Amino acid sequence: MVSKVASAGFGPVINSDRVSRAEQIARAILERIERRELKVGDKLPPESALAQHFGVSRAAVREAIARLRAEGRVETIQGSGAYVRDPAMLSDGLDATTRHSVKSLLDLIAVRRVMEAEIAELAARSRTPDQLAAIEAAWDRLCAAEEANEDGIAEDTAFHAAIAAASGNTYWLKLTEVLSRNVAIGIGVTRVNEARRKDFSAEVKSEHHALLEALRAGDPLAARAAAIRHLDRAADRIRSAEEEFWQSNGAAVRNLA
Repeated sequence: MVSKVASAGFGPVINSDRVSRAEQIARAILERIERRELKVGDKLPPESALAQHFGVSRAAVREAIARLRAEGRVETIQGSGAYVRDPAMLSDGLDATTRHSVKSLLDLIAVRRVMEAEIAELAARSRTPDQLAAIEAAWDRLCAAEEANEDGIAEDTAFHAAIAAASGNTYWLKLTEVLSRNVAIGIGVTRVNEARRKDFSAEVKSEHHALLEALRAGDPLAARAAAIRHLDRAADRIRSAEEEFWQSNGAAVRNLA
């Protein structure tokens, strides 16, 4: 069976006394980025997989990633991994306020990931028939908004709020209410970004539907997994947005700063 790293096109490290293994690994990754085989927003293979493929220690891989991060070619997200970064965003790209705001949005998504995974699991366990009906009604309104080519921001927010209401935990619901303004802004920015590409829009709808199906089935683990995947992919889609988006339709992200 061909490993994911091998199939991704990484070649073996060339042993050399003059060039460290970490530098050779960094060069191999950078070559793939420059050939656009790895694009902005793509996630690098796991550290353990890279170490196994190159026949080096994980420390050497970490050093290679650190070199690329220092050069602005990748960024690392704690608990998620390393992602290809657009070097233009470090120099004459985003201004400091917008860059800080984009980080704030990713931080918010990370918080939502923890919160909504727990909420989804609880909702799958404890939702009543009436609460499930409310979730399905919110889903129908979201689908109708999308079919009418509306932004769907209010409907998306309402869909997630209906799931929170079904969690059976008053404090989770209160926490979502405290964060509701920030979440609404975040959803607004992510939906505008996702609407620019048909594949993004289809992906979001599929993620929402997977969450709904898990809630219908009363499957807590599937609901948790669906919520986590939805927020992980939302972060991926944000990281892939170009500078032009943040300077135009994505400028609302500044309201999070």
